[in-house]
Amino acid sequence: MPIRRMLRAALAAALIVALFCGAALADVIHDVPALDEEALFGEALLLLDADTGEVIYSKDPGVRMYPASTTKIMTLLLALESDIDLDKVVTVPKAAGKIPEGSSTIPVKPGDKLTFRDLLYGFMLNSGNDGANAIAVLVDGSIDAFVARMNARAKKLGCKGTHFTNAHGYHNENHYTTARDLALITHEAMKNETFRQIVATPEWKVTLSRNGKKQTLDIPSRVLMVREEEKFYYADCTGVKTGFHSKAGYCFVGTATRNGVNLMCVTLNCPKENQKWYDAARLFEYGFGLYAPYPLGDLARQVAVEYAGATIENASDEDPDSGNLRMDLGAVEDGGATRMLIVDSDESLENALSELRAGARVEWSRELVAPVQKGEAMGRVVFELADGSSASVALLASRDVAEKVVETPAPTEPEKQHGGAATPKTPKTPGKPGGGLPGDSNGNSGASENGAGLHAGLIVALAALAALIAVLIVAASIKEKRRRERLRRRRAARRSQASAVRRAPVAARGGVRRGAR
Repeated sequence: MPIRRMLRAALAAALIVALFCGAALADVIHDVPALDEEALFGEALLLLDADTGEVIYSKDPGVRMYPASTTKIMTLLLALESDIDLDKVVTVPKAAGKIPEGSSTIPVKPGDKLTFRDLLYGFMLNSGNDGANAIAVLVDGSIDAFVARMNARAKKLGCKGTHFTNAHGYHNENHYTTARDLALITHEAMKNETFRQIVATPEWKVTLSRNGKKQTLDIPSRVLMVREEEKFYYADCTGVKTGFHSKAGYCFVGTATRNGVNLMCVTLNCPKENQKWYDAARLFEYGFGLYAPYPLGDLARQVAVEYAGATIENASDEDPDSGNLRMDLGAVEDGGATRMLIVDSDESLENALSELRAGARVEWSRELVAPVQKGEAMGRVVFELADGSSASVALLASRDVAEKVVETPAPTEPEKQHGGAATPKTPKTPGKPGGGLPGDSNGNSGASENGAGLHAGLIVALAALAALIAVLIVAASIKEKRRRERLRRRRAARRSQASAVRRAPVAARGGVRRGAR
């Protein structure tokens, strides 16, 4: 091989090696399109859909671990659930100064005055153990009472592997939790808007009064993934909390949002500090890559069939389904909305369908009364979802439903004799011929005579009415016959005229026009 060619090959090889090594050493955390379990560092890991709770990836999620300062997620939740107004000025209690050596702090000191809001922001962003103790006393009067509340709340949330001994997470052999339990606590906390605002804040200014002098503290968040100037910034991250102790390792509970998908991850006991950021980013990237858009209208059709039935009133006695009518599904309207679902996940699909069921209602556009014709628009199923999107599916009759026929009773003998109207009979009293009333020795009374007169008058009136109807029928019949005769004569005249024209010579009818062939 010529020397020049050998040099070019060597340079190319060197370049490839340099690029490979550079990629391996670079602090890039968004370059893992698929999950490589060998590249994860946490001893216990969990990735789930933050809205539905569907687990996407897990590693020992039920193993008891030391949570360190991720404990403060529960502390902040209980503080926000208390009745203390966020803008109330509070005094930092003495318990704030009674924290283990080496604790992280806001810092605040006993006697400092600041709003409860500033206390919560400073405590959460800078992981202040002093703030945790202050919150415990302000909310429940003592740290022990507050810790009891923490454990009761954890049990209510379904946490089965959690026990707290303090409000800040400093190591204690009896202070433990699991990745799954931390996810349950965080899921509940993220329902609170103020919690979401606090944990997503990159920095906060705490204003306090100490010994009568105003001070301002600039507090940056320890969640580097929400701070744009940091190397580990992750644009989709929305919080939540870090933790560290030599016995707990490096921990992080994080959330992220992209294209309507909300994810949550937990990584516990990473050996090195920055490994928690790599774990979180790799889990998030893997999770987001599993989702694809699904038309909301297609989901709506799957649910609408469950509501596509009704009972039609006044249906014929011969109706094969006794008036029960199944509907065909018609046009779908969804405004182009979609739902992000995990591809090929039955659980993800069922969660989406359950969301639609919760916001479904039927609007009928007509009364559910026979007769009904096949294909007739009956109404629609409407779906309104929490995010403001909506869809509807038209309901169409799948078959005819005939109306019930009510038979008219046959007329009685008196009705037949008097044109269909029954002739009232004179009531008779036993022992009184002629229907006389009691007390009338002659068997008749003035009332009976008046009744007989009315009866006779009614008969005369009915006879006159019948005669009038007969005259009207005869007159109408004569008029119709005359009309038909006139029509017959006109038609005969036209036929005669047409016949004469056909018999006339061609010349008489104007001849053939010149030039015509």
